[in-house]
Amino acid sequence: MSPESIPTPRECSLTDALEVLGDRYSLPVLRELLYGFHRFSDLAKLTGAPRTLLTGRLRRLEEAGVIVRRQYSQHPVRFEYHLTQAGVDLVPVILTLTEWGERHTGHDKPKTVFQHSCGAELHPLVTCNCCRQEIRPGEFEVVGDTHTPVAGT
Repeated sequence: MSPESIPTPRECSLTDALEVLGDRYSLPVLRELLYGFHRFSDLAKLTGAPRTLLTGRLRRLEEAGVIVRRQYSQHPVRFEYHLTQAGVDLVPVILTLTEWGERHTGHDKPKTVFQHSCGAELHPLVTCNCCRQEIRPGEFEVVGDTHTPVAGT
């Protein structure tokens, strides 16, 4: 295959999202914020992230607009972390990945049960905006994609 026939990498929002969220501790931090834990010490304990690494992850999530830092103490100066709207928009992703992990990673951990405010167990689904039917592989197409696969790749 000549260099001219190798396509340039696909410009992709998924890749961009993984630049922000794709490390080991970002999604667990967001999970704990979603569960109501906002202080650094709680996030460090509940995620298992080393404190220096957690500091960097929180800074990166803040710079990306996923979380916001709010001061809750002046002496000593201390901050809490909260989801922004961009962080709240990740709730379905966190729920779906949690359910996927329980179903496919083979870990014998206690099952996480998400309960809707109506009292029923919650299972996230991707649905059509029009008919509200669940989306399955083969039932949708990509429209407007600018990267055509090269034959044989």
